Amino acid sequence: MKDILTNYVGQEIGINLEKPFRIDSAKLKSVSDEHFSVIDKHHGYTHHFAYQSVVQIIEGEGGIDIGGLFTHKEHHNVIVKVGHLVEYIRS
Repeated sequence: MKDILTNYVGQEIGINLEKPFRIDSAKLKSVSDEHFSVIDKHHGYTHHFAYQSVVQIIEGEGGIDIGGLFTHKEHHNVIVKVGHLVEYIRS
């Protein structure tokens, strides 16, 4: 994972930061042996993810376009999908 992400340090990537099925834009800030860090586009917060949380990395020659019908299309060089904890709410 580190070898793949190192190629994108300093670039904007797509990542499902807060919701499992929504890809947000974030700048890949750094890559270390244990984790990688991104800065989210909307708030400027730094998020750190252990490689164990990565479910999938998607690369495409020329990048990847996401969005469409009811949303603005966005273009990313790489998309990282991380696992999210499921929230259970009891009534």
